[in-house]
Amino acid sequence: MQVNVMLERQSEEEFGTTIDIREYSFLENPRLPKEVKESKLNVEICDESTDGCVMNTDREQPEIVRLPRNRSENQIKAALSAYKDVKVLKFVSMEHAFGGFSDKVKEIKFRKRVKRYVGIWCCLEGLERGHIWYDMYWDEKPGWKPVPPATREDDHPYW
Repeated sequence: MQVNVMLERQSEEEFGTTIDIREYSFLENPRLPKEVKESKLNVEICDESTDGCVMNTDREQPEIVRLPRNRSENQIKAALSAYKDVKVLKFVSMEHAFGGFSDKVKEIKFRKRVKRYVGIWCCLEGLERGHIWYDMYWDEKPGWKPVPPATREDDHPYW
């Protein structure tokens, strides 16, 4: 990951809403305010076919919220709106959590922002250019293979 790029202020007009990044261990930091430490909500992604997997917008079960898989941004916002005072959302897993943006322009800007977050992987021995540029969206490209750049002209990020 290109942490320097993640921390860089980028045009919201071009790249969408700023994504503030914190260090991985900030929740264990002893200086973390008590009101943040004590304000957590567990979020579990579930299969709609199982009992209790209902997108619920009230606070009847405040210790855990169960959300059906692959919900849109607007559906997730609606489901979590009752918890907007909660400081920390702890997802048990992010797999199948997000089904996409409702606003396609917002999605394009988001994708443009995060594809810049990846860098290069190094090193393959015995090659002039022995690194591979990561592609954030490689899994959407059938047959994509991580290969080093063949020429100097090819030696640049995907964005």
